Amino acid sequence: MSGTGKFRSKGPKPKGITGDHTPEQCNHKLNGEFIHFKPAKATDGKEKVTAIETMGTRELIVPNRQPIDRPGIFALSEFKRLKQQAHVVTREDRMKMLEEAERQKNKLVMESTQRKEALLKTQKPTKNQPGSKLETVESEAAKKNLYLLKRSQELMIEQDERVKEANGIILATKCRAIRNAQIAEKQSIEQQKKEEEFRLNEMMEQQRQMKIKREEAKREEDERKKQRYVKEVMQQIKENELDRLLEAERIEEESRMLNKALIELQKDEEARLKAKREMQEKMREEFKKANTEAERYRNLKSEEQRIADLRVQEFMRQKAEREEALEKEKVLMKEAKEKEIARLRAMQEKNQDLQAALDEMNAMRSQEEKEREWREQEKQAALKKQKMVIELHEARAKQIEDIRNTQARALARDEEDFKKVAKVQHELHQKDLEKLAKKKDEIAQHRKELLRQINEKERERINWQQERFEDGKAQRMEFVLKDKSVEDYLKQKIEKLKEHNVPDNYIKDIERQLKLAAK
Repeated sequence: MSGTGKFRSKGPKPKGITGDHTPEQCNHKLNGEFIHFKPAKATDGKEKVTAIETMGTRELIVPNRQPIDRPGIFALSEFKRLKQQAHVVTREDRMKMLEEAERQKNKLVMESTQRKEALLKTQKPTKNQPGSKLETVESEAAKKNLYLLKRSQELMIEQDERVKEANGIILATKCRAIRNAQIAEKQSIEQQKKEEEFRLNEMMEQQRQMKIKREEAKREEDERKKQRYVKEVMQQIKENELDRLLEAERIEEESRMLNKALIELQKDEEARLKAKREMQEKMREEFKKANTEAERYRNLKSEEQRIADLRVQEFMRQKAEREEALEKEKVLMKEAKEKEIARLRAMQEKNQDLQAALDEMNAMRSQEEKEREWREQEKQAALKKQKMVIELHEARAKQIEDIRNTQARALARDEEDFKKVAKVQHELHQKDLEKLAKKKDEIAQHRKELLRQINEKERERINWQQERFEDGKAQRMEFVLKDKSVEDYLKQKIEKLKEHNVPDNYIKDIERQLKLAAK
């Protein structure tokens, strides 16, 4: 039969019959259309448009957004397979299937046994020679068959619920042993970690003690440096005081020398003034002599003039009045000139005395000014030195206070870091304890759940066996033998555990649980 159609035509159907078969052979319709209709081309029944391009024209299919409503057609075998897979297998069906498989297996075993017996009857008995090739092949085949038989018996025993339960118990015991070993290893690691933490704490304590000792040594060294510094400062103060005294003596000596020089200068000035006065006296004497000579010259000249006048009086009468007037004028001029000379001489003497007094006052003022400047310099130097000493003491006190504050902050920071580390370690320890307690609870709960499931399985198995044992005495005997083989197999497993050096307490626990399960 054909599959579902992939195309849905919106246009008219072609007149020719297309598809896998004709509508006369299968005229089923859905929504007025044949369900087995199959177009000859993909474009049949589609809406098309013609696109004109530079290279020519081509037809384009217009998309249709309506869904395809043609049904799917399956073969009968595929339909049966899907129907069979859709069936849900229940517990009763599974038990029936197992019983049916067991019956088929027993039937096949019986048929195989019958065929073997028939073959053995038909074969002629042959006697193999010892060491022959046939005997070797038969012995190897017998060993192989024996191994296969033993292996098949073990596999059959492994399917038993008690063996499965024993395997679960052994596996749980192995898990518990591994878990206990892991816990012991973790405890050992925790113990080692505690010892390491104790060792680290001891090292930290030793480092702290060493640091305290270093701080003490450093503090003592600072004290020694401080004392040495104080001694040096006191020595410097003494030296500065001595220098100041020497400087004061030097300044005093310089002052004495300056005073002496000033005295010498005053003496020189007095000598100069004295020489100046003597020079002035000498000049006055010379002026007096010059005035006397001038007076004498004037007198001589006047006498000569008078004599000349007397001589020429007779010759120059016409000029007598004019000469007389001229003489009077000359006399007046001479008198005025003499008065001016006298005034100038008085002013000169007065100016000389005033200049001498001014020079003396300037010298005294200069000396007082120098002494005042020297005293001011001494005062400023003393104030500056006192201020420098005060600033030095303040700076040293501030430096000591800063050092103490720095040490206090460092100690506080170290203590805070130690507290933080201790707090984090305590929190981690508490978290580990909580995780360990939680895991212990989970393991205990899981163990209880496993025991409950094992007990339920065991009760179901016992009930199921009791139901089956009701079938007859032969089956009960078979189960007794099977139980014995299972117990032997479990003993072999326990012996293997002993061979693998599993601790005795775990082996005893396994034996105890198996005995409880057997009850």
